[in-house]
Amino acid sequence: MGEKVKVVDVTARDGLQNEPKPVSTRDKLALIEKLIQAGISDIQATSFVHPKWVPQMADAEEVAAGLGKFTGVTFSALVPNLKGYDRALASGIRHMEFVIAASETFNRKNLNRSMAESLQLLQQATRLAERDGVVFRVGFSTCFHCPFEGRISSQAVLNAVRAAREIGPWRIAVCDTDGMAFPDQVEETIGRLQRELGMNPEDLVLHFHDTYGRGLANTLAGLEAGVREFDSSTAGLGGCPYCPGASGNLATEDLVDFLEGTGYETGINLEKLLDAAEYACRFSSRPYQGHLLRARRAGACGVAPTVSA
Repeated sequence: MGEKVKVVDVTARDGLQNEPKPVSTRDKLALIEKLIQAGISDIQATSFVHPKWVPQMADAEEVAAGLGKFTGVTFSALVPNLKGYDRALASGIRHMEFVIAASETFNRKNLNRSMAESLQLLQQATRLAERDGVVFRVGFSTCFHCPFEGRISSQAVLNAVRAAREIGPWRIAVCDTDGMAFPDQVEETIGRLQRELGMNPEDLVLHFHDTYGRGLANTLAGLEAGVREFDSSTAGLGGCPYCPGASGNLATEDLVDFLEGTGYETGINLEKLLDAAEYACRFSSRPYQGHLLRARRAGACGVAPTVSA
């Protein structure tokens, strides 16, 4: 038996938030059901943000209401502020991701506030979470590169994570928002978080976009650094409305195939996951962004079959 690695699928939130054409609540829930049938037990289902800024998430309450029929699954939602926290709590969500950026400029562009103000909000939200029995994950975007500031140093990430961990012992998601990370950056940043902040591998999650095709190489660097939890999105859907040039997330099917092929155990049925990826393709405005469907199912998602020399 291989060592267990947790895969958190974020298709219903991160995967769909940047799509120009609305996806119905029914279709979102059908996609979530296919992911669960494939064996995925951790799903980020929606985001409680203002619909003016992210209209694809306008049905957050309706999506949350449809999750009750599923058992044995941890559902989470992204919350950017206290209003989002209150909405998520009222909708029955008890696992939330509070988002901050490791880049001051991106924090202002994405959240319309300074990093210091975001940390103050995290402090307030932490008190509420402790009162309400809510489990937080703090997601730090632009941990390796920012479209406005350029390369982000490991020291900047260290400083930001230290400030968050002083507020609460929350798990930290280290995110490569525009997909420009390199494996050496992943190794350096994760290593420093462990050595200098005393963080355990189980305190850390990695979230890679695959803009430049480095997602799996960065995953390997994370695995070698001890991380055992990764975010991904079926069919490589995704992107950030406030991050110019960001493409989709690392495809869940590619990630699972890579993990299983290198000796790790995910508990996910790959063929059923490919079914979910094919279904997810119908909501994408772009050609298929992953690799495995192209290799395994010729014609799926409109991709041409692989031709050997």
